[in-house]
Amino acid sequence: MNPTQRLSRLVATARGDLVLPLRPRAAADVVALPLRLADALDLGASRWVCVVIDADGGQWTVPVVEGSGEVRRAIAGDGVAAALVTMLAGSGEPASPAFVMRRWRHPLPDNASKQRKLLSEAGTHERSIAVDQTNDSIVVGERAVVKWAVRLPADHSVEQPAARRLGMLADHGFSGIPATLGMLQWTGSPPHPALLASVTEFLPGAVDGWTWAVDDVRAFAAGDVAADNALLPARQLGVLVAGMHVAFASSGRAVADEKTTQRWRDRANHALDDALRLVDGPEGERLARRAPRIRAAFETFLETSGTPLIDVHGDLHVGQVLRHGSPSRYALIDFDGNPVTAIEEGARRQPVALDVAGMLASLDHVGRVVIKRTDGVDVDAVLAWIGQAQATFFAAYRSALLEAGAGALLDDRVIRPLQLEQECREFIYAVRHLPHWRYVPDAALSALLPDEE
Repeated sequence: MNPTQRLSRLVATARGDLVLPLRPRAAADVVALPLRLADALDLGASRWVCVVIDADGGQWTVPVVEGSGEVRRAIAGDGVAAALVTMLAGSGEPASPAFVMRRWRHPLPDNASKQRKLLSEAGTHERSIAVDQTNDSIVVGERAVVKWAVRLPADHSVEQPAARRLGMLADHGFSGIPATLGMLQWTGSPPHPALLASVTEFLPGAVDGWTWAVDDVRAFAAGDVAADNALLPARQLGVLVAGMHVAFASSGRAVADEKTTQRWRDRANHALDDALRLVDGPEGERLARRAPRIRAAFETFLETSGTPLIDVHGDLHVGQVLRHGSPSRYALIDFDGNPVTAIEEGARRQPVALDVAGMLASLDHVGRVVIKRTDGVDVDAVLAWIGQAQATFFAAYRSALLEAGAGALLDDRVIRPLQLEQECREFIYAVRHLPHWRYVPDAALSALLPDEE
């Protein structure tokens, strides 16, 4: 029996948690048994990257270690992520032809040299990134981050947005992301390859936005930070997001037609229907009361034919923004698209207002988190920060677009219905992945649609 055959037999007898990262999981993460090995890349020393199919046909990326007559999902310290970085640092290709290693070199020679140095110095030390996310990330040698995709898209007729968009930004030389070093893809489900893992630069000391933004607002509400300093990140984010959109627009654009705007309206109503079905209790009652006004706002999508469309981030919020360095710099991450949106929808070109609405919503959400989780907080100060931060972000974003000669990308008419749709999706995400989060969209909708007298 060859090694792949042995691995296949071990996968077939493994438990469902083989395919699931070791983190708190929602009840939705239920895996149908038995499992079946679709393909495997041998990284040596009993380490593998596997594509596993469950009994319902779901496909999963699984970094695997084998030993003592069984297999288990690799964790930090098992060396699978480090082995992938070592392969990327070399010039060779994976031995299994269905696996493809894509490598990027920054257009600027100095940055390209930095990328090669990062990979060559990564070494073998691994540690996990312990944050809530839908993927599984491992830091290798404090130089690179390997982000394993977990559940692969069911529809391989659509190209995964993360692979395309990271490639666009890398080719453009956009500096507002951690440097893209490479990707591992699997071509076993044509026509489009599946992204199994991406490898990016590790930013030392980087903190995600649900930490730095919440800390900033707490400090402002306590009177420890002046208003101008508390609003500076929102201004910098406006410039950063505008730069990303200018980079994406350089790769092509389209225009929304009547069929597109109808799809937006229908998509938004479907999100509202799902939220109404899933959300119970007082939050569900408040959502139901607001539903007619939300649907009325969604009808305005039909008035937005002609809106410019480009590739966008697709799931933009402060949690996708790392703060690093001194003075502080910001980097955008996670271009996989919204986890509660169909991949076909997420892969389409979209209005830039989708990202704008996402960031406006998340600035509101930061304030809601501070109010909920900070004893004795000055609520009025936090609410004031929400409005000022949103206005600051939007003004900086619009100004940066205009300065780049790209002001026509933004259609203001789409922003409000997209904000309302985003809150519906926040409810869906809360029910399926993060139950305690439902207070956030509940409070945000109360601000967007106050109770009528």
